[in-house]
Amino acid sequence: MTRRRLRSLARDKGGLAALEFALILPLMLTAMLGTVEISNLVSSYSKAVSASQTVADLTSQSSSLTTSQMNSIVVAAQRVLDPLASDATNLGIDIVSVGYDSTNKPVKLWQFSWGKSAPSIPLTGAQGLGVAGESVILVSLSYTCIPLIHQIVPEITFNEVSYSRPRLVRKIALNGVTG
Repeated sequence: MTRRRLRSLARDKGGLAALEFALILPLMLTAMLGTVEISNLVSSYSKAVSASQTVADLTSQSSSLTTSQMNSIVVAAQRVLDPLASDATNLGIDIVSVGYDSTNKPVKLWQFSWGKSAPSIPLTGAQGLGVAGESVILVSLSYTCIPLIHQIVPEITFNEVSYSRPRLVRKIALNGVTG
């Protein structure tokens, strides 16, 4: 009777779908969460690039800026990053006005920093972007993306650099100082 019972269990297909589902469910959930996280990272990177370019563009549109106006430009960068979290703990913006001496060597005229420390911009990166008497705005933006499942996926930091030439003057003043 035991053999007959074993043969009967071997032919029984009831519960097979539930077993297959139980085996495949973890793979399906992993694939879904992975897709969501990759989408979040791509969106965060795209927004960080746009925020960096926005800061460079808004800074270059003025002939003179104040600290208050620079803080407003930072707010504009935060709005570009919306709905992502963008406070001083995971966003850093460093804006440098670079002028050129008589030998066309880049020199720092002024600098404005906000939030966490963004990677410093080497002035050699501005070599060849201007001539004596002119300037260029360099923006270094650092954004740390916090994944939805941050207990499993580590934070990723995006560092972006943007350049822009002043539109109205050769050298933009910050708080009345051109450098």
